[in-house]
Amino acid sequence: MIKSSKNVVVSAFIGVAFMMALITLSAAAQDLEKKYAPIVGDYEFDMSEAGMGVMIVQIYVEGESLWAWPQDMGDPGEMIPNEGEEFVFTIDNGDGSMWTLEFLKDESGKYTKCHAVHDVMGTDITGVKIEK
Repeated sequence: MIKSSKNVVVSAFIGVAFMMALITLSAAAQDLEKKYAPIVGDYEFDMSEAGMGVMIVQIYVEGESLWAWPQDMGDPGEMIPNEGEEFVFTIDNGDGSMWTLEFLKDESGKYTKCHAVHDVMGTDITGVKIEK
């Protein structure tokens, strides 16, 4: 009977610990969503000079990370914040190259542009946030 009671207590403790971890994860994701709300959204990049037309890049929070997804062009990339720089991020392509994304404010102080630079290809382009 004592062994059974210990199992119940241990199971209850594990259940509570799991729920606390979920609440903490949820709170962290909500904090991230709030922190990055000014830059989250879709950005339109005119890539016609490179023969690619217009590219839409979606910036979004998922889990505990910020992501950039060039729609119709591959997988999302995790945006790693550059230390000491507000709204400047690096995306490691996994092939030794990387993108740097810097979000820019307009005259009114609202984030409306994303400046993207690729370190190997030499791409240097600015996208405009699509207002919804």
